[in-house]
Amino acid sequence: MSPKPYVRKQPTATEKHRQWLQLVDTEGPFLSIPVLKGLYPQGIQTLDTDVLTDLKAAKGPFEQAWDRWSKGEGTLDDYRQSRDTWVDLVLRRIFAWGDLYTTEGTPVAVTSPNGRVSLSSTGAFCRKGETYALTWVIDPVRSLRDLGEDGWATDAIDRMELMLRHAGIPIGVVTDGRWWGLVSAPPKTTVASGIIDSQTWIEEPPTRDAFAALLSPLRLAGGNADQRLSQLFTKSVTAAEDVTEALGRQVRRAIELLVASFSESAEEAQRRGDPNPLPADGEEIYSAAVTVMMRVVFLLFAEERDLLPLGDLFDQGYGLTGQLETLRRRAEEETPEALDTTSAVWHRLLATSRALFGGATFEDLRMPAYGGSLFDPDRFPFLAALTERHTLALPVNDRVMMHVLDAVQMADVRGEGKRQISFRDIDVEQIGYIYEGLLGYTCRFATETTLGLVGKPDKAGSEPEIPLQLINEFADQYSTDKAIADAILKWVKTDQPAAEPPSAAALTKAIAASDTTEDADRAIRAVTTDPELAGEIKSWIGVIRRDLRDRPTVIREGGLLVAETPSRKNAGAHYTPRALAEEVVLHALEPIVYSPGPYQTPDRDQWRLKSPEEILDLKVADIACGSGAFLVAAARYLGARLVEAWNETGTAIGAPQEQETEAIRQVVAHCLYGADINPMAIEMCKLSLWLVSLDPKLPFSFVDDKMLVGNSLLGITDLAQLEALHIDPTMVRNQPLFDVTSAGFGSTVDVRGTIAKATRIREALATEVDNDDPQRSARAKQGQLRRLHETTAQLRDVADGVIAAGLRLGGKPGKALDEAYDNLRIAVNDAYPGEGTPNRTFLDTIQEAGLTPTVQTDYPRWQPLHWAIELPNVFEHGGFDAIIGNPPFLGGKKITPAQGSNLREWLVNRCADGNRGNADLVAYFLLRSALLVSREGTIGIIATNSLAQGETERVGLGPLDADGFNLMRGIRSRSWPSQSANLDYAAVWGTWCPVSGKQREST
Repeated sequence: MSPKPYVRKQPTATEKHRQWLQLVDTEGPFLSIPVLKGLYPQGIQTLDTDVLTDLKAAKGPFEQAWDRWSKGEGTLDDYRQSRDTWVDLVLRRIFAWGDLYTTEGTPVAVTSPNGRVSLSSTGAFCRKGETYALTWVIDPVRSLRDLGEDGWATDAIDRMELMLRHAGIPIGVVTDGRWWGLVSAPPKTTVASGIIDSQTWIEEPPTRDAFAALLSPLRLAGGNADQRLSQLFTKSVTAAEDVTEALGRQVRRAIELLVASFSESAEEAQRRGDPNPLPADGEEIYSAAVTVMMRVVFLLFAEERDLLPLGDLFDQGYGLTGQLETLRRRAEEETPEALDTTSAVWHRLLATSRALFGGATFEDLRMPAYGGSLFDPDRFPFLAALTERHTLALPVNDRVMMHVLDAVQMADVRGEGKRQISFRDIDVEQIGYIYEGLLGYTCRFATETTLGLVGKPDKAGSEPEIPLQLINEFADQYSTDKAIADAILKWVKTDQPAAEPPSAAALTKAIAASDTTEDADRAIRAVTTDPELAGEIKSWIGVIRRDLRDRPTVIREGGLLVAETPSRKNAGAHYTPRALAEEVVLHALEPIVYSPGPYQTPDRDQWRLKSPEEILDLKVADIACGSGAFLVAAARYLGARLVEAWNETGTAIGAPQEQETEAIRQVVAHCLYGADINPMAIEMCKLSLWLVSLDPKLPFSFVDDKMLVGNSLLGITDLAQLEALHIDPTMVRNQPLFDVTSAGFGSTVDVRGTIAKATRIREALATEVDNDDPQRSARAKQGQLRRLHETTAQLRDVADGVIAAGLRLGGKPGKALDEAYDNLRIAVNDAYPGEGTPNRTFLDTIQEAGLTPTVQTDYPRWQPLHWAIELPNVFEHGGFDAIIGNPPFLGGKKITPAQGSNLREWLVNRCADGNRGNADLVAYFLLRSALLVSREGTIGIIATNSLAQGETERVGLGPLDADGFNLMRGIRSRSWPSQSANLDYAAVWGTWCPVSGKQREST
């Protein structure tokens, strides 16, 4: 029998679209495969033969002109002549614009902020009097993404975006002849761009054909508006958000698997007679698991963007690129279970982490000591601890790591299946949002066998758990599957209010399916060999969710489970699109980088950019920073202005791209401050700032001294509060202040002297890391930070007492409050006496009583953030120059049950000056921001639209306006620019400083 002839498999539409998309240098939410498949289900057709013939004929002369110019053999005028002929042919013939392409209309002009650079579009695609696309033909560049060399810190894509937004036109084409950039800038939506190289249009026709089809008259201005290119981009934004949401769900499931792996390894260690390698603190274990996931994403992001010193040696021994494919091949060639016996990728991850933190030097590889808490091996030493046999005490096998890598590299979008994602297409802000979804959880050790229940299909990672004994009791109590399901859901709603269980109908069906699950016995063998337990589990196998290994999620007594914290039910993280963060930052920072600027004159021609030194002296904060989206936007904005200032003063060094990287690094080192109540959020914010400022040749920017953990609404804001030992120093009359020379009255606590020392240390910290300089190395800065914390420890301790003494009483003025502070003076005198033996008992009692939450929260004790102590260098100069961000939302009626009645009273009495009202939490963040910002500074925040409505407005914006705060710009209510959140937001920008010809802009 003759063998069957080989038939080559035809690529699918998905594969065809992926083929050309992989050849495009994209940024932002470029055209997605599902959107393209909807319009081109068979793929994109090739160019017509006659058109292709014309293309080949014209391409040769242009490429010769390019080569001559590149070698310095031709004049720019000669090049321009050849370029214009070539561009005209491409637009009119290849893209089929014909006479619809015009260079005769009024160009769209844009000007740099300093007014020194003006640019205009060179042409347009027009039909029936309407412009659908702009064109801009430029002189030759190395890349359309390189900053211009004219002192304006923008690239060609940025400049086309500005033209499009200025003209209200959604599509633009920018080209120097060789490089062709397609830019989408729809109103109030993130810009997207893709760049292709025309020199490859013969060898790689798919990209050529795709651009020709997408930029055809039919797609730009065809009859079906829903199928126009502008709408394809709009739909792709939604598709990109779907990917972000999918990755968020997958990362939560990967965390759960990683925690399960830790638990399994610990159980195996104890079975061998080794000590338990896990710490007793579940929160520490959860933080370690999240840190591992952050390391994984950092490495994949940095490797794909060439932000690490890559090479053959790095590929062989370090990094993670390609490891998913290697593990998949092993699973296919052997079995997935074979990967349970090896831990090569885990060892590789630990080795890479150690090398990145401490540096590595070999003949063919030099890796600087990047430092940073993310890779610090001493932060979670149990991850790399060794047994007496010198083997890892807590190994994570390759099967688990295969699923961990799959979770961050393959997006499983519902209805579309899995697709590979590129970290070149994912913004730093998206990574931050993905990880923000991990906040509000912790690890705890199960006190009894617990089952992980199934959940809603689109809410993976948020499913509930239930004790096996309890679900058995429900089965004994109720006779029908529906009644059991109702009982389970009622219990979950109370016990885990933030969980996403299935509907009653779906859960009822799952219970019934337990009797018919085909692989029940095989699946159960993977989690237990105990016949009795196996029988109990089998009764519920239909409702038990599977982990990423397809094993039932069963947590034995003593095992680890991921559990929601009390704050989770009130958490509402929404993806903040980059464009929205940049809008907030633009209007908040523009007034502080120009002098004169927008607050002095509306005439932009009169604005003058500040000097580089003045820009680097600016202090910008987000006092509820989360993963740092607004600080990242601030880093980019101030970095761009710093590059322009360097060029204006003639101090710019290096190529434009090098200037951009160096500027952002300096801005991160000098200007940006973040605070958050959640320590894990601060670590995520650090990660975001490292990613946006990473230079392969240099250590991470040192940000630990400017990223603060604590409650921004608690804490002293004025040293007078510390000196008077009273939250309201004006109430202390005829009594000595907290005087450093008053023997017997806290005389060992030197407030002003300590603050002077702290300021000097902070000045040393506020420089870029330089490992070649012993005084500025990452190790030196860590030492300086430790000295700073040691220096201010006494002041922070006493300041905690100031807050605790008043917080117990809600800060309400009166006799009881004054008596509490009289007691505090005695307590401080006992703890820090001028003579004799210190006795902390009274002070500890006051702190314990005042700082222990009165309701269940994520924190055993409130951690006040003492701004005046932590950042004396900022507040000696009057406060921050700008405060930006998106404070957490908590409705007015939810503050008391979530944080306690005493804390709510504190907000009323100490943040709102006793102004009562059912205000949302954002009102108090606004008031605290107005207190922390300097008299010449600006505030720019967004929040839910309650900010500008009802009691929240009356408690927040109203009093500020009455006190002379100038509200310069506002958005009263607008739909959130993301499909993942169905809400309306408000935004405000304002300042205390006098404003010339004040004009409030609002929408």
